[in-house]
Amino acid sequence: MPAIRTVIFTTDFSETANHALPYAIKMAKIFETELVMLHAVTLYEHDPNDPGHRFPSLDDYCAELRKSADLNLQFCMERAGEAGVPVRKTVVQSVTPHAGIIDFAKEQGEGVMIVMSTHGRSGLSHVLLGSVTENVIRYAPCPVLAVKHPEHEFIDPKTGEVVVRKILFPLDFSKDSLKPLDLVRFIAARHAAEVVLFHAIDVDIPPIYYTAGIESVLQLDPGLHDRMEKKMRDLVGGGLAGIDARYVVADGRAVTLIRDLAVREKVDLIVMASSGSHGIGDFLFGSTAARVIQKAVCPVLVV
Repeated sequence: MPAIRTVIFTTDFSETANHALPYAIKMAKIFETELVMLHAVTLYEHDPNDPGHRFPSLDDYCAELRKSADLNLQFCMERAGEAGVPVRKTVVQSVTPHAGIIDFAKEQGEGVMIVMSTHGRSGLSHVLLGSVTENVIRYAPCPVLAVKHPEHEFIDPKTGEVVVRKILFPLDFSKDSLKPLDLVRFIAARHAAEVVLFHAIDVDIPPIYYTAGIESVLQLDPGLHDRMEKKMRDLVGGGLAGIDARYVVADGRAVTLIRDLAVREKVDLIVMASSGSHGIGDFLFGSTAARVIQKAVCPVLVV
């Protein structure tokens, strides 16, 4: 079992943010660990839950925010307690929500997973990820499960049970892109899920090649597709041995291909690295992970 010792659920108490709570509870049960309910208090930030919208003394303001957060967290605590998960609540104070979340995660040491909604009370449109989630994913020292509402989900709303039948694992074979492998194996084995490995070959090349009649990287490297397929076969028979797994190699833009494949295959969960290599034919994972979450129709676990 991967060494996940603490699951952190982050919330701003909006309906959208709290939609991720069942996922946090289930992750805590899967990894048999405690669940921490976390709210980040930010000083003097515009807050629609504060009818005063005033600037009181610093001490009074902090005390008021902490008291309100503590009461709101109690509801989340009760839901987790009913599910039989060991739980505690924490309110942290920071300049920004994402900084508070990241700093708290770092303080917990190794073995942390963050579960959060892709956006909260900010009401950002569907095409935007939201600065809090995007920054947490970019800078967090641990896996982050991003849950979007109300699209395809892997928790049955009637029974509350985790239903993971198919996992999509995009990778570019860089060292970083293989980091999620242990988590993919564990979740797939736990739920008897099928794993679909995916590699995108970006065939675009600099326009200067067009003058020579070359329009695709495959014209420069005809064996690239075959080499990628061999790597996929080796991974299916090696690191994923014993798991129901298959692979797909396709030419084109990674983000669009990942989304289309997830829809076509009715994927329940996408698991991918937060960073990878930047070469021709590879994913620019630093930005791809955030853009996949923007477009994904299911939860995305970024490692």
